[in-house]
Amino acid sequence: MARKLKGKSKPKGLKIALQNQLYQQKLANSHKKKQQNILNAKSQLSKKALEQRVRQQAKEANFIPFNKNETLLLIGEGDFSFAKSILIQGYIQPENLIVTSFDASVNELKLKYPHSFEDNYQYLVDLGVKIFFQIDGTNLIKTFKLSKHTPWKKIMGKQWHFKYLQNIMFNFPHTGKGIKDQDRNIADHQELVFGYFDSAKQLFKLVNSHVNRSKSNPTQGYQLNKETDTHNSASISEDGIGNIIISTFNGEPYDSWQVKLLAKKNGLVLNRSCKFYWANYPDYHHKRTNSEQSTTKRAEERDARTYIFKQSIRKKNKSNDDSDADSV
Repeated sequence: MARKLKGKSKPKGLKIALQNQLYQQKLANSHKKKQQNILNAKSQLSKKALEQRVRQQAKEANFIPFNKNETLLLIGEGDFSFAKSILIQGYIQPENLIVTSFDASVNELKLKYPHSFEDNYQYLVDLGVKIFFQIDGTNLIKTFKLSKHTPWKKIMGKQWHFKYLQNIMFNFPHTGKGIKDQDRNIADHQELVFGYFDSAKQLFKLVNSHVNRSKSNPTQGYQLNKETDTHNSASISEDGIGNIIISTFNGEPYDSWQVKLLAKKNGLVLNRSCKFYWANYPDYHHKRTNSEQSTTKRAEERDARTYIFKQSIRKKNKSNDDSDADSV
């Protein structure tokens, strides 16, 4: 029997072990490379998403809920600082702005806002802005004293004979009653907001139907400019309803007002909402409804949102869903 030679299988065993080691290393490197590619791809996607988010935030930060060349009616203007701010910033033209106050007179507002109102008011007067007192946002037609014998164009003057009313805006509506019972307080403000939506619709219909009739009457001397006329009426529904805008604070009790649901019950749909950026209105100083004092927490430190509603295009015979419209 032949004797086994020592060491014959050792080189072969080392070779196989080395090959296995190299193969395992190759697999590990390949897996590592794949993982790195996945991480790079995720990083790239995250970068794009971040850039997109930054662009969106910048776009929102610059958003103003009405266009410079449109008409705007402001409800419940307090010390008139919001109106002054949008004029200073060039967001609206003075001849297209109407400012209203729930208070009875200039003297009443001087007493309520002794350090701010008079300068703001005089600024608007100097620019020829239309200003009205004792205007109730929940009863606009009656408190504007509109009637068959006193139409909109008579109150507003010749410059408004052919102007559509395109936007009505109510910033931070509040009754000023200070009701301590939370449920009653919420119900009271829901009534205020619902009344505002309903009243704004009625005023839109009345004003814009008169404008349509004036433009269709050749004896009025109106020269139709199709391009301008289309632009001016683009935001107006067939019934004459324009944009109904409202700004509210975030959190309770404001969330419980259910603004979107109240709008839905008025036949309105949310067209757009955006964070209220206080920096866009540097001359606006939010005050209490019944005094010049600031609210408990400075308004500029509170989150708020602006909602723009339009008339719903749903068929009238379609049943209404009473569920909350938060998903709109």
